[in-house]
Amino acid sequence: MKKLIVLIVFLLIVVSGVSQNPNDLITSELEQIKNHSNLVGFGVAIVNKDSIVYAKGFGFSNKELKTPYATTTVQPIASISKTLLGMALIKAQELGLLQLDDAVNTYLPFKIYNPKFKDKHITIRQLANHTSSILDSEYYNRIYVFKEKIPRFYKHLPENIRPNVKEDIHRFNNNKMIPAARFIKNQYSTAGKWFTPENFSSNSPGTSYKYSNMGANIAAYIIEIVSGDSYTDFLQKHILNPLQMDDSGWHSKSNPLENMSTLYWYGYPIPNYEFITYGDGGFMTNIEDFSKFLSAVIKGYSGEQNDIQASSYEKMLKDPSDDDFKKNMFWTIDHEKIGHSGNDPGVISHAYFMKKNKRGIIVFVNSSETENDMQSVREIYRALLTYSDQLE
Repeated sequence: MKKLIVLIVFLLIVVSGVSQNPNDLITSELEQIKNHSNLVGFGVAIVNKDSIVYAKGFGFSNKELKTPYATTTVQPIASISKTLLGMALIKAQELGLLQLDDAVNTYLPFKIYNPKFKDKHITIRQLANHTSSILDSEYYNRIYVFKEKIPRFYKHLPENIRPNVKEDIHRFNNNKMIPAARFIKNQYSTAGKWFTPENFSSNSPGTSYKYSNMGANIAAYIIEIVSGDSYTDFLQKHILNPLQMDDSGWHSKSNPLENMSTLYWYGYPIPNYEFITYGDGGFMTNIEDFSKFLSAVIKGYSGEQNDIQASSYEKMLKDPSDDDFKKNMFWTIDHEKIGHSGNDPGVISHAYFMKKNKRGIIVFVNSSETENDMQSVREIYRALLTYSDQLE
């Protein structure tokens, strides 16, 4: 009798294991991560060059209303926005509007140069590779312009972080919208009211890597100058429309995006915000739309022409000339993967594809600065990576 019971139990385990396909296993694992994390909501996808092979939302896009986070939920993706800027620069070069090795002062209506190296040109390619010697100044955080005042939730936070969060909220609540061109000129033109040599590195342009959000914003501004379109219109015309990314863009009165997620910062909901600038962040999309973009890039990496020429993809995604440089055309490139990550108030994002199996992994999270948030995101990413080869 005992042998029969053992056999039945064994068969039940086997049948149970067989019945669980990789989709169920990954969903189960991600549900466990969600239940043991402080993340409010997130969406994920695994893609290949042709389509989505797995996509799902977890948790809430609005915790107070119990609105589920779905693959159609729209949210900002922070610095992953720069990957679209990289493609936009390549497209502008294909159209004959600029050359990547041109000096930025060929196009700018005001001059930008490193005052410590006045005879050295800063090029567009250096902006895109973060080797321009342009640094993010103390004024960079003025880019966040909130539509409403952020509540003073810092009163409820632990004493050790309360003063810093209070200072951040005070600064954000006093930010004002100004034209991006003026914001750039104020910091990097000698005629700018915030100009200082400390806004530039002590290294000559092109010789060292230093991540620069404002370098990205200057690149986006140059696209506006050479195309005659706003950067957002150029992106819409040449990238979003061809890829049918209909639920993506920059949210505004003239471009209202639906299904927007609430963002949670330190565990508290915060109002929507816009950027003074466009190139470095603020792009809003959802899992389904961004999957189209990443699939197109994987296809291009595989040698297939689509939104830009195959040869342009090769140039955009080739390894940096030096391991210390880390970026090429705003894409993070290492020996295993290509992509980008991002972090803004209420946002954590990751989007990479593996060079070996050409599978892409996307993680969009609507909460940041919560306990163990980055650890939870890494666990989500690792779970997706583990199963990426098993999904058809």
